[in-house]
Amino acid sequence: MSRTLSTYLHGSHYLLHLANFQSQEVGSQTILQGHLQSLHQQPDGGKFGVIEDRTGAIPILISPLFNTSCQLAPSTIVSLAGRIEVDPRHQCPTGKEPRRILQVHLGQPASEAVFEQRNPVDLIPKRLSTDNESIQKLGSWIDLIFHPVLNRFVRSVFWDTNIGHPFVQVAASWKHHHNYPGGLLQHSLEVTELMASMLQLTPMNDSLYEIGLVAALLHDLGKIHHLERPFTRGLLDHQSLTLEKIAPHLPILDQGWSDGATALRHLLTGYESRYRSSMVLLTMLKSADAISAATEVEQSLYSRSKVNQQFVRAEGPGPASAFWRPSGSNQSITTAGEHG
Repeated sequence: MSRTLSTYLHGSHYLLHLANFQSQEVGSQTILQGHLQSLHQQPDGGKFGVIEDRTGAIPILISPLFNTSCQLAPSTIVSLAGRIEVDPRHQCPTGKEPRRILQVHLGQPASEAVFEQRNPVDLIPKRLSTDNESIQKLGSWIDLIFHPVLNRFVRSVFWDTNIGHPFVQVAASWKHHHNYPGGLLQHSLEVTELMASMLQLTPMNDSLYEIGLVAALLHDLGKIHHLERPFTRGLLDHQSLTLEKIAPHLPILDQGWSDGATALRHLLTGYESRYRSSMVLLTMLKSADAISAATEVEQSLYSRSKVNQQFVRAEGPGPASAFWRPSGSNQSITTAGEHG
């Protein structure tokens, strides 16, 4: 919470999730943060806009009196202080609660304290969320990175709206695995969960464990570029594009834990040679990636196949696209309890 806003609105309360805004009392004062979706000038000199977080969106109104107290720009994370009022622009149906609006008294770009205290997924706009449960899981993995430098790095990556916003929206591939909106997020979570399972079975210190998790979360970030510009799929490999995406944030690791930065680059590029050093983590990451991709493709193919169909194939060559199952294995799975 910003000290300036707290001092300005004495007695105000802090609102953590915007979903709770409409249940607040009219006339009460509050402080909140969110992603400023829009801000439009009004004929009277005031401004009207919408602020969002992962849980909801609320309208805001800045009167001409407070215009000079609000240094706000759309598509940024902001902190707002104001009074909850009834929205004068909203026609309320008879018998329904009138919609509330935040009459903003003070607004400013979010302070460094906000970025340190809040989880980056909290302020991903709700309209971009294809899978709220998976976004919450992403936030949980971020919270499990305890190495101070690594935590600061991964939080910086996901606070970057050019990464965090498309990461929860785009597919993981054009025509192959997880090729649906939100597929990149789902695949990345699956790889991270598989990676965590393998790491728990291997003697490893906490720093290596955590850098393995971070590599799993970030390993396919370059596909954001591929999905936004499909023609580049044949020109640029996604590993190089992943490093390009995180390049503005790598100095945090380079300066705070240089070997960690080297390890992460190694894991994300997948570089290995028969006669050069590598990391066991890379073998794990490649395995987890392949398992997640192959499992999703196989399940998708068999879900559309005939009962007891043994061979299925997706578009394109390779063992990751062609599968076989023993006869009878496509029938409904019997639970352990049914076996008695």
